Amino acid sequence: MKNLFMIVIVAFTFTVNASAQSYEAPKDYHFNNHEDYTKYEGEIVKTADWLMKTPWGAEPAKTEAATQFLLVWAQGTPDVVIELKQVIMDLSDANPQLGFIYMAQFSKYAIQHKADFDKTKANMVALRAVIAKYNMEPTHKRDGDIERLIELDKNNKLESWVGQTFESN
Repeated sequence: MKNLFMIVIVAFTFTVNASAQSYEAPKDYHFNNHEDYTKYEGEIVKTADWLMKTPWGAEPAKTEAATQFLLVWAQGTPDVVIELKQVIMDLSDANPQLGFIYMAQFSKYAIQHKADFDKTKANMVALRAVIAKYNMEPTHKRDGDIERLIELDKNNKLESWVGQTFESN
C-alpha cells in the first residue's frame, strides 16, 4: 500500500511537471479586431491553468511572457470585462502575482461560460483561485486582506461579500 502511494505521488509529480513544461505563452500575437481576441481564448484558458500550477519564481521568463500575454488580451478583449476595483488591488498589493491569478481565472470563467455568464460566479471563481494560490505558495507574503477572504470563505460569507463589494457602484 505504501509503495502504491509513492507510485501515485511520483506519477502525479511527473504529470504536473510535464504539463507545466509544455506550456508556451503565445508569441507574435496581434489584436487588431474581435476575431483576433476570440482565436486566443483557448490560449487564455491554458495560461490561466499554467499560472495556477506553476510555483512563483519557478520559471520567471515564461511567467513574464504569460502575464504580459494575459494582460494585453484582457485589456483589449470586448468579450470579457474585468472590473479591477480597489479591493482587487488591495488583494494583490503584498503579492502582485495574485492580481494576475484573479484576471486569468475571471477570464477563464467568462470564456467557458459565454452562454450563462454570471458576474458574481466569475468573481467567486477568481477569488477562490486567489485564495488557493495564496495557500499553495510557501513564499507568499502574509496579507491580511487575503486572510480575511479565507475566513469569509470558511464561514460561507464570501458570496455575500462579493455581492456587496462587486455589485455596488
